Amino acid sequence: MRTKQAVAAVAALLALTATSCDDDGGQSDSQSSQASTGKNGGQAGSGADGDGTTGTDGVEAQLAKVAGADELIRLISNVTTCEYASTEPKDTVFGDIDDSSSDSAVAEMSKTNAAWGIKERATCDGVDGSASNGHVLLVVSDMARFEAEFKARQEAELAAGEGDTRTRWFVGQNFAVRIYATDSDERDMLSLGTLGLNCAPNYAAPPNSTTQEALVDGCILTNFVDA
Repeated sequence: MRTKQAVAAVAALLALTATSCDDDGGQSDSQSSQASTGKNGGQAGSGADGDGTTGTDGVEAQLAKVAGADELIRLISNVTTCEYASTEPKDTVFGDIDDSSSDSAVAEMSKTNAAWGIKERATCDGVDGSASNGHVLLVVSDMARFEAEFKARQEAELAAGEGDTRTRWFVGQNFAVRIYATDSDERDMLSLGTLGLNCAPNYAAPPNSTTQEALVDGCILTNFVDA
């Protein structure tokens, strides 16, 4: 049953468990925002239910949750353009997950999904209408596995002098999203009941933001958007 959507409690709980705070009081409007309720899709969850949220507690149990890829598409449409949506992506725009340089990426998709704990994939065109800048939408069956694989990928890329430490993935209880949109759209992702996921070694969000440990050691959830 889809009752409640994004959760204001995310921001309140983060404020209580923040690893750093702003001595001058308040958060920077240009760098972070608090979770509020969106128009469509996404409901608050409260614990283990066998769909990727098993074992969640604290702030993660307060994040938004979706019933599937279609609902995730509707949720994202609250804050950014999401045109030509597809729940059966056959391309390799999932560069942070698949080996986008490999011709076998599509053939290996089922194997990759199992390794990352991905239940469903979806795509839609971003703000400029270009499929090459499409949004990457994932319904996740095992968030701990997703975080662990993402951490390994991010660490490997940084060690090779590739990638960066910016927070680009936004996660709910059972979904992960990377959007290619405006800075404002990225900040508005927080209003959907999501937080940014970052697993970069020694990453530290600015003092005027809040962070919370994620499910996997070395990964954090933050309300800071590197826009």
